[in-house]
Amino acid sequence: MNLTHCTKANVSDDVGLLEMLTQNIDYFKSKPVNIPKITILLDHGYYPEGLTKDLEEIYPQIMAKIKFELSAKPSKQEKEAQGKSGFVPVVARWGKRAIKRLDGEMQNPRREHNPIGFS
Repeated sequence: MNLTHCTKANVSDDVGLLEMLTQNIDYFKSKPVNIPKITILLDHGYYPEGLTKDLEEIYPQIMAKIKFELSAKPSKQEKEAQGKSGFVPVVARWGKRAIKRLDGEMQNPRREHNPIGFS
């Protein structure tokens, strides 16, 4: 299974993620509910409540198989302690590595559960 999805720059993060998950909805329909949920790490550019509502309209049982988790945002004090300001990436890894981890987890759902992320 390949979970890559490219969108135009004017497509919101939520819409892009919703499109990608919808294109792969058969995987989620076939995923047993007796194994750990897939955790999808999101940055603060996503709106989990809206995503949940939209996904449940497509497949009502999906939230029994996945969960969204917002990544922690470093506070101003944490940034100052690190000598940083402005945008500071969070600890979680994003991008291609996260997509590969999701792909691996979906290929081998019985392995130890690890969260994945999108940004």
